[in-house]
Amino acid sequence: MNSILLVDDEAAICVELQRTLQELGYRVEVAHTFESALGSINEARFDAILVEFNLRSECGANPRTGGGIRLIRDLRDSGTTIPILMYTVMEGKTYKAASLEAGADDFILKQIPISDFFSRLREHIMMRGET
Repeated sequence: MNSILLVDDEAAICVELQRTLQELGYRVEVAHTFESALGSINEARFDAILVEFNLRSECGANPRTGGGIRLIRDLRDSGTTIPILMYTVMEGKTYKAASLEAGADDFILKQIPISDFFSRLREHIMMRGET
């Protein structure tokens, strides 16, 4: 069973996406802050990580500004090779470019059809399995 870490501070989105992923056979763990995501990654093995661009942090003057970018950079700097997909409502070339430059493997808008989302997620997990 593939394991996904869903990192998003929007509880309603997490509940729905977690339920849907579990129905499709994925094991899903949810982290609602930058810090809890790091803790989860240190404690368990995941096949992919989904990250919201404006992820909440437990500290800082602007607790939500680009926390997902910071998480991706920290993970890549620590040598993490797990597929990381930015999964966000933040549209625009600037957000996409920043995400990919930080080390995200893909940039997926939450507004895309769910079938397209799952196809892209499966593709990243399968590519990881081939290496």
